[in-house]
Amino acid sequence: MKCLKPLQKTLAFALGLVLVVGLQQAQAVPVALDEVIVNGGFGSNASPSLAGWTPAGTALARPSTNAANTNGGNAGFNSFFTNAAFALLGNSTGNIGNNPIAGTSSISQTFTLPTVLDGSSIRDYDLTISFRTAFDGRDASTNVHDIFSATLNGLTLFAQNSSPFPDLAPGTGNDNNQLVNNPYVGTILGLLPGDYTLTFILNEDATLAGTTNRTNTAAGIDNVSVTGTADAMIPEPGTFILLGSGLVALGLLGRNRKRS
Repeated sequence: MKCLKPLQKTLAFALGLVLVVGLQQAQAVPVALDEVIVNGGFGSNASPSLAGWTPAGTALARPSTNAANTNGGNAGFNSFFTNAAFALLGNSTGNIGNNPIAGTSSISQTFTLPTVLDGSSIRDYDLTISFRTAFDGRDASTNVHDIFSATLNGLTLFAQNSSPFPDLAPGTGNDNNQLVNNPYVGTILGLLPGDYTLTFILNEDATLAGTTNRTNTAAGIDNVSVTGTADAMIPEPGTFILLGSGLVALGLLGRNRKRS
C-alpha cells in the first residue's frame, strides 16, 4: 500500500480541522430547572414533617398554631408563619425560651444538579434560592451572641446574630426585636453540575454556661425553594452540516486511498 500523497495529506488535515471546529460550535440555550427541594413547606398544620431534611440537635417541624409562633414579644414569632407548618431550630417545646439554651441545631438537604438535563449536556446553572425565616429570643448583652445562618456548600447566604434582642428572658411582655426574611431571595450564577447541600443552622453559644444571664434564641424556617435555569449546550445547525460534509469527504478520501 502506498503512502498518502501530499494533496491527500493536506485534504485529510483540512477535513479533520473541519470536524474539530464543527464539534466546538455549540450554543448555550437556557433550560428551566424544576424545584429541587423536597418538602420545602415542612408539611401541613395537621402533619408537620421534616421529611427530606437531615436534622441535627434540636430541630422539629411545628404547626403554625404552635406557641413558638403565636406568642408575642420575644417569646414567639408573632404568627409570622401562617396557614402551614414550619421548621423550628433551638426549641424543644412550647414558646421560645425553653431548652436547649446552648448547642447547635440545624436542618440540611442535599440535591443534585445533573450533567444532562432534558437530553442536553449542561455547562452550568443559575440558581434562585428563596425562603422565609424568623429569629427571636433573648440576648445576654455580652460580646457572645447566638448566630442563625443559611449556607450552600459552605457559602453563606445570610447570617444574623442575636445582638438586637433584649436582655430579658423570652416572654410575651418583653420587647420584640425579631429578625425576619419575608422572603429571602438570592441568585447564584455559574454553578457547575454536582451535589449541593442547603443548610440552616442555629448556634446557641455555650460560653455563658452555668450563668443565669444566658442567651436563649430560636429560629423558624418555611417556604424553602431552589429553582433556576441551566445552560444546555445545543449544537448549531451549521455544526451538523459541517459534520455531515466532513464525514462524506472522509469516506471519499478512504476510497481514493484504497485505490492508491
